[in-house]
Amino acid sequence: MEAVDTFTIQTHRGKYEDRPLESRLYFRGQQLSFKVPGYVIEKQYDCGAYFLLILSWDCIFEEGCEVVVISKQLEKVGDCNLTPYYNSFVLTSFSKLATDQYQLVFNDSEYYALTVHYPKKHWYRRVAKLVKSQRPIDKDGAEHA
Repeated sequence: MEAVDTFTIQTHRGKYEDRPLESRLYFRGQQLSFKVPGYVIEKQYDCGAYFLLILSWDCIFEEGCEVVVISKQLEKVGDCNLTPYYNSFVLTSFSKLATDQYQLVFNDSEYYALTVHYPKKHWYRRVAKLVKSQRPIDKDGAEHA
């Protein structure tokens, strides 16, 4: 997993409530064929077989998180999200636990495990799966109090 800065996102002007729900995404300045939810790229990584983007909505009171998986052919192959209803998911930490397994920490206190299944081995499996964890997870996959 290598941090990159090759993706950029469309900027929106005007009132927040008038902004569209999706933004254009660019790779090295070239517009991609799909749009992504959100307004800010928080993190972006080259994970070998795919790119991983973590996006937010730029709204600190009810911040949401969008995870987007992009193939090396620059196609959107998976996504998942955390919806901010009556909560705020401000990303404070992101780390790799194992191959295709990551930990996201929000607000320094809420832990989520992200698993990426790409390339897919089963047609019915989601590419990106985000699951809440009650405790921090170490690189061996064990939860700690």
